[in-house]
Amino acid sequence: MKLTDLIDNIQFKGNPDNRQILNITYDSRKVRAGTLFVAIKGINSDGHDYILEAVRNGAVAILSNGRSLHGLEVPVIQVRNPRESMSQIAANFYHHPSRSMTIVGVTGTNGKTTVTQLMKAILTEHGIPCGTLGTLGFTTPTGMHSTGFTTPESVEIQQILNTLKTGGIEHLIMEISSHALALHRVDDVDVDVAVFTNLTPEHLDFHNDMEQYFQAKRKLFQRLAAGKTAILNLDDPVSEKIRLSTRAKVLTYGYGAEADLHPVDWRATLDGIRADLDFLGLKIEIDSRLIGDFNLQNIMAAVAAAAALDIPVGIIENAIRKVNTIPGRLETVNLQVPGKVIVDYAHTPDAYEKVISLVRNLSSKDKKIITLFGCGGDRDQSKRPIMAGIAERLSDFVYVTSDNPRTEELDKIFKQIISGFKGHDYRLVRDRAEAINTAMRKMDENTILLILGKGRDDYELVGHEKRPHSDIKTAERFTG
Repeated sequence: MKLTDLIDNIQFKGNPDNRQILNITYDSRKVRAGTLFVAIKGINSDGHDYILEAVRNGAVAILSNGRSLHGLEVPVIQVRNPRESMSQIAANFYHHPSRSMTIVGVTGTNGKTTVTQLMKAILTEHGIPCGTLGTLGFTTPTGMHSTGFTTPESVEIQQILNTLKTGGIEHLIMEISSHALALHRVDDVDVDVAVFTNLTPEHLDFHNDMEQYFQAKRKLFQRLAAGKTAILNLDDPVSEKIRLSTRAKVLTYGYGAEADLHPVDWRATLDGIRADLDFLGLKIEIDSRLIGDFNLQNIMAAVAAAAALDIPVGIIENAIRKVNTIPGRLETVNLQVPGKVIVDYAHTPDAYEKVISLVRNLSSKDKKIITLFGCGGDRDQSKRPIMAGIAERLSDFVYVTSDNPRTEELDKIFKQIISGFKGHDYRLVRDRAEAINTAMRKMDENTILLILGKGRDDYELVGHEKRPHSDIKTAERFTG
């Protein structure tokens, strides 16, 4: 595409010409001949510092924030916000694929992956091939690819959309994180159905406070056109603020009868959920292997989104019945030893409260619950003692270990975690695999070990290194 066509409809300074752009990237290591290099500022580095390297590697044009550059032999396009412009340019480059697709976007602190996977099951049951994008990676009907982010950068998103559309797949269900909304990654994704799950404290290292966090989430609904649909959780008080700020049609779900979709009767055990739902007078019967009242909320979110896409009730019921587990969400591990191990991606205070309480409340009184967790380094520090307090209160014993310490000292993370404990029923084990093995040696047939934080992740971030590690495989391999 010609450079002049690529930057159509954006405000800029500079002197672009008609040279051909064959590639767009913000990573100087991925530059090749014919590339437009976008200099964006990241957490640890500034792309502006890599412009000369990008030009040496073959970049034929630069998009930057207007900082002074001298002696470059390629056009420099100066814009106010390179991230925002990158989203527009990426959509232009791939000819706005989302405009002719059906996009379901799911946002909220918890539940995004579960809702996304349920929606995938429903569409598949209806014979509609679809892709998914989120914490578990990018999936197509033929396989899965890791992305490294819940929501990748705008260039990758538009590339993914184009890949799906080129392959004849016109539906995508995507998790949309608050980071993605704040950093303009999804500005030019035309979302048809937007789902809100809930809002609890998370990512406050990035957003500073809950109001900024909420404002980031609300952007998704503020951008919805009048012909689109917003699915809102009426049990969360911020849903009313979202409703007042969207032009889209609103469907609500929740436990109260005032919600458009709500249960009239339901029962949850460790074997699953059975519920009769009322959707504007229409009865929907739920028989699910998922457990917990929060998973009934996730099911209702998916049901409401499916209803917005005019999917028949019978298809919805059959699809939910067939979903045995959500990868990394309250996932039971196959063991060669007594007891039960459950792995969950929970990494917020709200998720800890829900997951541990659920297992506690649905277990017999003779069950002993051991919780094993850590806290990510270079991330929100305020939640560390809070999660420790919740784990201690709801568990019989706690193991504190490593969980993506990144460049932060593990001892510092440990110190902040244990400041939330009131007693001494805990043990620190620095290595995560060793911690799992140590906890499993203490198990008997009445023990439930909850391993929280990483879910299906197959790595751990230590320093700048990505080390292989799987909670599930570590537990499966334990023999005593």
